[in-house]
Amino acid sequence: MTISKNLINFNSHTSARDKIFRLVQYSSKLILWQLTYGSPAVKGEVITRLKKLEGTIGLSRKLLRLGNFVEMAFKTIDALNTPDVTLRVLSVISNASKVVWLFIDNMLWFGKIDVIKMDQAFWTQWSLRAWLLALATASIVSMVKLQSVHNQLHHFRKEHGRKAKLTSKLQIEMHAARMNFWRDFCDLFIPLGGLSYVSPGFAALTGVISSIIGFQQEWEKHIKPFQPEI
Repeated sequence: MTISKNLINFNSHTSARDKIFRLVQYSSKLILWQLTYGSPAVKGEVITRLKKLEGTIGLSRKLLRLGNFVEMAFKTIDALNTPDVTLRVLSVISNASKVVWLFIDNMLWFGKIDVIKMDQAFWTQWSLRAWLLALATASIVSMVKLQSVHNQLHHFRKEHGRKAKLTSKLQIEMHAARMNFWRDFCDLFIPLGGLSYVSPGFAALTGVISSIIGFQQEWEKHIKPFQPEI
């Protein structure tokens, strides 16, 4: 399949399009920070256009997330059936926090288009706190799963020797665990930036990195799956 067909196929998926928008959004934030260093006094045509681009994409992504809190609520219920107690508790907290974050996020979108009146600054802070809790617990879940895969790897090498070729299943699990961990870990700094715990520039940089990881995951999901070494 040609690159153009791959891109058309990739762009046909809502989650994949969101990753493209997300990458552009955080790239715009990062460039803006580099140009202004967070100072509102620095102005110019390029800066104005970048701010409009970042703001428009941010609002569009909120529209794409409209109603997603319902789907996440069902995922929270499904997480109650997780066999491992630690993973069950962490997954429920993470998914429930995402429900709160997405619900507030939806309300903020309605506020932005003047359908309802709400204190945008106040509720944005609560949205960021809920998102931060969701990401923190998701990162711990990713670490637990990554450690589990590492334990399997250690057991495999103990049985077959360090030079033995890993099974395809183990390679795929290791790849997925690493990608999920680094994506969630990088995402952590975005709400931290919004809550003024870290520099907005650093938060934008980690947003770009996590967006690239997310883009790769979507590409592997829809276009070219990860190929383990044979």
